[in-house]
Amino acid sequence: MVKRLTNPLRQRPLPLGSLLSAAGQRLSAELDAALREAGFTDLRAAHAPVFMAIDADGTRVTDLAQRSAMSKQAMGELIRYLDAHGYVEVAPDPGDGRAKRVALTERGWAAVDLGERVISEYDRRLAAAVGADQVARLRETLYRIVAAPPQRDRDPS
Repeated sequence: MVKRLTNPLRQRPLPLGSLLSAAGQRLSAELDAALREAGFTDLRAAHAPVFMAIDADGTRVTDLAQRSAMSKQAMGELIRYLDAHGYVEVAPDPGDGRAKRVALTERGWAAVDLGERVISEYDRRLAAAVGADQVARLRETLYRIVAAPPQRDRDPS
């Protein structure tokens, strides 16, 4: 085997996936800190998919999972945790007794209000740093990336 003298990945710019992950981790860290400071010590940014996907009058577990692009099992774990900590209530769905409906409690709504403030402030700071037009273009581009079909046929070379 020939010993390589350089690593071609060291010469490349950071991959977009790494940059996107780092940006997401930064927002998550800021949200986690704000939640702790506000007394929500049992809540993390990882619980956000439930809060982002739930309707004001409650939502079926299967719909929450679908909206969050999560498995029903993973969503169920989040819901059990949030129910045990008083952020949501779970009850049979009035339209289908086999299905469960999840609704926010007063404590859950307080967490939503705080999350909305943190995210809005983050967006304002980002717009101030790089420009509102750049943020709008970035958001549009990211929506398009997420909506693009995945590449199925990968060239192994």
